[in-house]
Amino acid sequence: MQHIQSIHFFPIKGLQGFKLEECFLRKNNLLHNDRKFALSQSLNNRATTSWLPKSHFKQLLNQPSLAKIQLRLISQNPLILEIEGIQEKFNLTNSAAKDAFIKSIISLTSPYENANLNLLEAENGGLSDTRCQWVTVGASASANELIRAFSLDESYFRFRLNIWIETDIPFEEFHWVGQKAKIGDAELEFQSPVGRCNAINVSAETGDIIKQHLPQKMRAHFGHSNLGVFAKVIKSGKISQTDKLILQ
Repeated sequence: MQHIQSIHFFPIKGLQGFKLEECFLRKNNLLHNDRKFALSQSLNNRATTSWLPKSHFKQLLNQPSLAKIQLRLISQNPLILEIEGIQEKFNLTNSAAKDAFIKSIISLTSPYENANLNLLEAENGGLSDTRCQWVTVGASASANELIRAFSLDESYFRFRLNIWIETDIPFEEFHWVGQKAKIGDAELEFQSPVGRCNAINVSAETGDIIKQHLPQKMRAHFGHSNLGVFAKVIKSGKISQTDKLILQ
């Protein structure tokens, strides 16, 4: 039995994430509004999309000025955001507000990055890296081991996982694969480790990109480049930061 440390969601793929005190997990779905939107480089005005691989979307590594943009969460449902330095609340359920939001984002990007951006909304679920609508679960001891080994800042947002569990042994979450667990009123089934890409090179605190490629460093240091595990929600229910992970 292990405590939840924090719950994170990322409404716009690749941009800033936010902490939640509680949320409702729906069977076979991501957290509500997690990766609901993504930025693409598009010449058309397409507003929605079915699931697409992450190569179709702008990422912090290929548009680093996006990492410097600071957002503030006003509401998760409906999804309302503010952009630091711009005195406007953007309700992303409103098409005019979405247009104004993306224009503001473009105005803050580097002129050298050819920022012809479009804000795409997922038609169903969210635009996660996998077609399966799985949540991600991280273990604090694993994140702390990476932070220590590579002298990273202490924010877990770098790793872009949803639910963080307090643990004592680095990478013990890999042993959860194939097992079921209860958190609050919800039940999960652990699927596979989360293989990490170079997106974790970007600091969520500063937006700075480190020169070392962390997945490569992880493989050399740990023998793998995994952190966290995918989990399928098999029973809907509310979870909160006061809940515990109970393996079944």
